[in-house]
Amino acid sequence: MLKSTLPRLCCPQLHREKQCLGALQIKDESAPDEITYGTLLCSVCESEYPIFEGVAILVPDVRAYLLTHVKGISKFVADEHIPLEYLEDYQDYRNEIEEEHIEEDLESDRVNALYLMNHYLSVSGAETQWWKSVPESESPLITELIEKYWDHGPLSVVPAWVPEHSAVIELGCGVGGLYRKLKKHSDFYLGVDSSFQSILIARHLNLGTPYRGELRYPGDLLYGNLSQKMEVSIESGGQREGKLQVDFVVGEIDAVPAIHGGFDVSISLNAIDMLDEPKRLPEAQARVIKSGGLCIQSGPYIWHEKIARGLRGRAPRDTKDSASVVEWLYRKSGFKIEDSERHIPWLFFKHLRQIEIYSVHAFVAKKET
Repeated sequence: MLKSTLPRLCCPQLHREKQCLGALQIKDESAPDEITYGTLLCSVCESEYPIFEGVAILVPDVRAYLLTHVKGISKFVADEHIPLEYLEDYQDYRNEIEEEHIEEDLESDRVNALYLMNHYLSVSGAETQWWKSVPESESPLITELIEKYWDHGPLSVVPAWVPEHSAVIELGCGVGGLYRKLKKHSDFYLGVDSSFQSILIARHLNLGTPYRGELRYPGDLLYGNLSQKMEVSIESGGQREGKLQVDFVVGEIDAVPAIHGGFDVSISLNAIDMLDEPKRLPEAQARVIKSGGLCIQSGPYIWHEKIARGLRGRAPRDTKDSASVVEWLYRKSGFKIEDSERHIPWLFFKHLRQIEIYSVHAFVAKKET
């Protein structure tokens, strides 16, 4: 991580459900401007947070995080860098993990590949027609859908809602593709996500930091889950150019590791329906932005029935669909909806014979309280 990012961060430790918010400092003061391995220390509660391969792990329970994300971490981090107090359990968990991916596994190479395509590949101006990577397997139907809808997803809508010279924080940033679309709008960008591998990739593509993995995407599944090499430009942002400041860290929505009230805009795309308690997202976004700041949110609202049942029981009777219920949640958290757009196409290219299409609702809201 970059030393210059520290003033924007805070301690995520929870004490009786209240976040510490203490300032973080580098344990080794002689560390270089780009810290590859090291430890961050809270100046208030003295909690410690490791940095692996340039990725700061800023979560309340470091031990639990290392165990549940062992698949992604162990592919890039040698055991010698795992804190000794966690190492034995970490090794036990690593020995038990299954190699087969599931769609919810954000440390899976395949799942990261799907988001990489969604964030970084385009149709207009593409040097190669990546959606036709195996011509003899090309589907005219898939080609028609991609050429019509691919470039018009949520990431294409957001930039118009972000004022120039903003300090932006994105919760659930994934592999960091939105940052590239916000360069002309923001003076500082911080991406936060719970996936170690996603943050590692985001820093590689946007800061030019090393990444020892391969970036591949699905083609014809006869040749494997990730059978095509992905060509994505690698940029060198942040202080390397002395211009826009940018960084990406691991963090959680329940305890966002960023100073409260320190940002002009908070963005969270397609994450709210992945939470057990959806209201946590507008509450988290409200905490990190200034009074009068903006919140941008989107989602297809693919609720689990348990979550939907809870929302139905609490929402006013005049809310007739998911979009109006989510807008109601944000108004309850002190936001005023300023603009919205429904039925934005969001596509996932699963392989040459399969594509998923979501209809997304997005809006921008102003923090009033």
